[in-house]
Amino acid sequence: MAAKRSMITFATDPETKERIRSYAEAAGVDVSTYVMAAVGAAMAHDDQVARTFAPLDDLIAEAEAQDATAGQPTGERRQDSVPDAEREEISASLDAFFGSSASGTSGTSGTRRRGVV
Repeated sequence: MAAKRSMITFATDPETKERIRSYAEAAGVDVSTYVMAAVGAAMAHDDQVARTFAPLDDLIAEAEAQDATAGQPTGERRQDSVPDAEREEISASLDAFFGSSASGTSGTSGTRRRGVV
């Protein structure tokens, strides 16, 4: 007894339809079989990618959970999280590297605009 089958319909432009038909013909199968093989290959690839990156996804989720418990919103860093003394040291290092006239520092605001002449 054959398994129940269900129909999926999709639309494409005439050029793509013809390319699919010609590839299926070259493979010696009908369009439906060709498309299902391509979809199956894409799904297998997606499954492999998910398996490959699952450990990294777990590490990211763990880091985000730790960040959330530290009292800072996930993915955001408060502007005042770098102490002023450290901010000054970073600015001085950048000025030494890029040259103080090229740093783009405007006044005492500490705002850096590199690339602006």
